[in-house]
Amino acid sequence: MHPLPILLVSALALTSCAAFANQAATESSTTGATTVATPRTEATATPTPIPSTDRIPPIGDVSLEMDDRGDLGQIIVDGSGRTVYAFTSDPLNEPTCYDACADTWLPILAKGNPAGGIGIDAAAAATTPRRDGANQVTYKGHPLYHYAGDKSDMDAGGQGLDLFGGEWHVLTKDGQPLA
Repeated sequence: MHPLPILLVSALALTSCAAFANQAATESSTTGATTVATPRTEATATPTPIPSTDRIPPIGDVSLEMDDRGDLGQIIVDGSGRTVYAFTSDPLNEPTCYDACADTWLPILAKGNPAGGIGIDAAAAATTPRRDGANQVTYKGHPLYHYAGDKSDMDAGGQGLDLFGGEWHVLTKDGQPLA
């Protein structure tokens, strides 16, 4: 009998036992731990952008409203409750997110000025022209976007992401990016 197969089987068995012991130690150290919710305000390392399946964002009537999102507080959402974002690289009333950026951060487009729901300053809700000819919704001059990575209305996975040369933030109840 050759000693090499026995040596390999022994090494594999030791590695498996060590991995099992490490997993058990990790599980026991997290059991019973209390999680404290903290606001997601820090910019993260650049993740892989999530392209949208919607190549052309819908254009229609838009309304904005306030929603309490727990750890984020009162934030601005669209009329269906979907989180909206502002891009720190956008000057006021001047969208800069196009092409690949707009595949991940879908500009919110409207036919006319958006309606304002409870808590929204209707005079601060407007549109600004994009270089592609569409009109993008703004609030207090901040061009607004949806994040393709948000799968449900309550998601705010884009908060604090650092993508396409700037950071992305939800807007607080006073219409300013949550930094």
